[in-house]
Amino acid sequence: MNDFELESKSLRLAVRRVPWDSDILGVPVGDIVRFESNDIASSQREFDAFNKWIQENNYAMISCRLPHDKLLESSLLERNDFRFIEMVLHPTLANIQDMVIYEHELSVSSVENSEVPHIGNIAARAFGYERFHVDPFLDPSLGDIRYRKWAENSYGDKKQHLLKATLNGKIIGFFLVEYKDDLVYWHLTAVAPEWQGQGLGYRVWMAMIEHHKQMGFQRILTTISARNVPVLNLYSRLNFRFLPPEMTFHWVRDMPYQDGISKNRKMRQR
Repeated sequence: MNDFELESKSLRLAVRRVPWDSDILGVPVGDIVRFESNDIASSQREFDAFNKWIQENNYAMISCRLPHDKLLESSLLERNDFRFIEMVLHPTLANIQDMVIYEHELSVSSVENSEVPHIGNIAARAFGYERFHVDPFLDPSLGDIRYRKWAENSYGDKKQHLLKATLNGKIIGFFLVEYKDDLVYWHLTAVAPEWQGQGLGYRVWMAMIEHHKQMGFQRILTTISARNVPVLNLYSRLNFRFLPPEMTFHWVRDMPYQDGISKNRKMRQR
């Protein structure tokens, strides 16, 4: 069920509340899950009803991800105070059963319950390129909290699975994955900050590929911010191919802590 739906000759729009992000911000957060327009002028009249709904329901943030060629829709968003945040790419790797994996000393296995806090600690520190950390109207600490909670709450989930990469018995990174038929989707991928810069990224990613190969999967798919150049280069080195990109937009309401956000961001960037 969507929280808001509108369908007319000029505009199709549906929004769903995001409970986990709403909990982090303490106010409603939504995600546009369907958005199609064929005329900006007539769509704007319909969009005004959506703007009214946002205000009446006290939403603090709405996000939208669009295919890269949806320029009419992106123009309509920008006319209504949505801001472009990032371009995301979708690296994919096919036929992993045909890959030859070199020998390595890394191990991949499921995360144990006692290890979940440690994985959460890695998640809180390992990310910095994606939308919650780079949006100038959001406190980057919200991104830290978001990824910590995402990793910790995924333990025991029926769809998402936490995997750890270990070296000599020490956890050096984790992947949060979802299995779909012959496909593995990587939701989160991270090497712990204290293990970065030691040439381990390639080995960790190859170890994960080998793990999925042993399980009988054929394909891997993931999503990554276009600004994350180091990992983009890693995927190129691993012979991933890239599906068409998407654009991400945010609408963020002025909130009481807005001044604190700017201050915290400046302090963090020093």
